[in-house]
Amino acid sequence: MEKLQRRWGALALGEGTAVFLFYFWLRAVWQIEYANRWLGLALPTLVYCLWIVRRHLAENRRVGETAVLPTFGWGNRLTLLRGLAISMVAGFLFSPWPGGWLAWLPMLLYTMADVADYLDGYLARITNHATKLGERLDMEYDGLGMLIVSLLAVWYGQLPWWYLLLGLARYLFILGLWWRARRGLPNLDLPPSVHRRVFAGFQMGFMSAVLWPIMPPEFATIAGTTFAIPTALSFLRDWFLVTGRLDPKDARYRRVQQWLYLTTTRWLPPLLRLVLASCVSAIFLALPQAWPPPAWVDLFNGWGLPLPTSLAIVAVILLLLGGVLVLLGTMGRLAAFWLVFPLGFDMVTRGLDWANGMGLATAVCLMLLGTGPLSRWKPEEQFLLRRVGEGVKG
Repeated sequence: MEKLQRRWGALALGEGTAVFLFYFWLRAVWQIEYANRWLGLALPTLVYCLWIVRRHLAENRRVGETAVLPTFGWGNRLTLLRGLAISMVAGFLFSPWPGGWLAWLPMLLYTMADVADYLDGYLARITNHATKLGERLDMEYDGLGMLIVSLLAVWYGQLPWWYLLLGLARYLFILGLWWRARRGLPNLDLPPSVHRRVFAGFQMGFMSAVLWPIMPPEFATIAGTTFAIPTALSFLRDWFLVTGRLDPKDARYRRVQQWLYLTTTRWLPPLLRLVLASCVSAIFLALPQAWPPPAWVDLFNGWGLPLPTSLAIVAVILLLLGGVLVLLGTMGRLAAFWLVFPLGFDMVTRGLDWANGMGLATAVCLMLLGTGPLSRWKPEEQFLLRRVGEGVKG
């Protein structure tokens, strides 16, 4: 513990220094008033992240062991950097969205946190340094990051106000458990769920995209609502499970669960594939000129992207290829993901209509649910349904 406490002190010094260096750089490229506000929000958030680590240092041990490890390990180090990135994102709250290239900073920082979230467990497993502390920090930073990025997206006008309820969901859940424990009511353990992790991963990826300065609010609202519905229902189901209102061993619960599973993974995805392919066809036919669409060329020009004509042609190819792959169920989740981009280009240039709006909603649903039966090739499933590095010993 003494070695670990010294390492925590070095961590606090290093991350605190990083925040101040970032602050002094911001003062040089942004308005001083907003840079000062950034420091006033980022620093307390970082202190909170470090306090969580300090409070749970004794949990820096492998599952099933009692000995506290003297080092954080590579996985936890990446998680700790994730806390630093989340703290820096918090600094942008309650200030105007920066202009120019600075506008991309909140997105880049939160994307770094997302990438770290994907890789930290992998590093911990392959180095045989998976600990209770890592699990604790992962959950704490998940909730904190979701709250901060939801608040920032609402503040920037990218998402409606009610999306804050989703950002607060984990804390409301914990508050409810605390209240039950205080009243002497039992709280049961949650059964494991692969889909819970998949939904959470896509939700975090979506929140990164919401902070893109080029993301239209209408697009973010449609996609955000589609993500929010299953996430909210998942929280509601988990609440009924931990409070005993639902018994996972009950025959009726199992029948309903089986019906929902068949509906969402067997019967619904083929229909969604047909709908999305139809939307793609309608968007392509609505283009006055496909090679390239002039409106898309102008859009890319306005964003200052290089080779706008070539990029517009590539976007059309991705639109058509994605529609075919989704229809065939070949790399369906991946195709649905990249279809989001041409769907967004169409929404920005032609405005919101049934084709791009419904296409976006069905693309998000296919990302979450998969393409179901009659799918020819689904290589991306192994990365979504299985933790990278699982079963590997360092």
